[in-house]
Amino acid sequence: MEQQIEFKSSMTNQVLRGRFIKSENPNKKSPIVFMLTGDGGKGTKSLSWVNMPPKLAEKGISSFLFDFEGLGYSDGTRETLCLSIGISNLLDAFKVIEEQEWIDSNKIGCFAASFGAAVLLAAPEIANKLSIVGLKSPAAFIADAYFNEIGFDEFENWRKTGFSNENGYKYEVFLDCLRYNIFETATRITTPCYITQGDKDEIVPFQQTVFLYECLKTTEKELNIFKDGNHSYSNNNDWDKMASYFVECFHKSLW
Repeated sequence: MEQQIEFKSSMTNQVLRGRFIKSENPNKKSPIVFMLTGDGGKGTKSLSWVNMPPKLAEKGISSFLFDFEGLGYSDGTRETLCLSIGISNLLDAFKVIEEQEWIDSNKIGCFAASFGAAVLLAAPEIANKLSIVGLKSPAAFIADAYFNEIGFDEFENWRKTGFSNENGYKYEVFLDCLRYNIFETATRITTPCYITQGDKDEIVPFQQTVFLYECLKTTEKELNIFKDGNHSYSNNNDWDKMASYFVECFHKSLW
């Protein structure tokens, strides 16, 4: 069963939109995984986020998906979607989850990808309320991801003109991310963390995720490396393997 929901950003007053995908679990409160997308413009409209909730529902786990400002179904403009706004959106979305009486508050997990993973890692106060965290290709130093996505020449144009047609962002988005040290905030996260990363990721440098893994304070953590894997998990049936890995992790933790 799908339930659509709207709430407002406490930072910008933009309307954010999300949806609960409820598993068949009529006799007791439901475990849930909330999902934080990357910064692609489609947000939760992309196939990855359409296909993941049914896999969790088969295991009796509900899902909550929402779009950051300017992505997918939410209002706002993507060109200003910085890490600070993403963190604020996360805090607002988590309040929505906490208000749902049908959710088991002791069985909440998070599946976060790339930009969304950076948002969660920068908010340890939220991460530590969870039972489990799943991180797909986390952008621990997102400045590198911005640079790698567009290359040196376009980065110089972005820096000089204040806007990049290649990534669709104002330069303030880049400057904002430099305010955060995600490797440091990761040392404050005690929730079990499971991570996947392709060793040929063209956007998020592989070594970033290795460094992040070492910084995580939690004693229960795992790094699953995909050989020859890219950022979109499009090689060697990698997306299905990645999805199956996380679904099994969430099932073991939340049931």
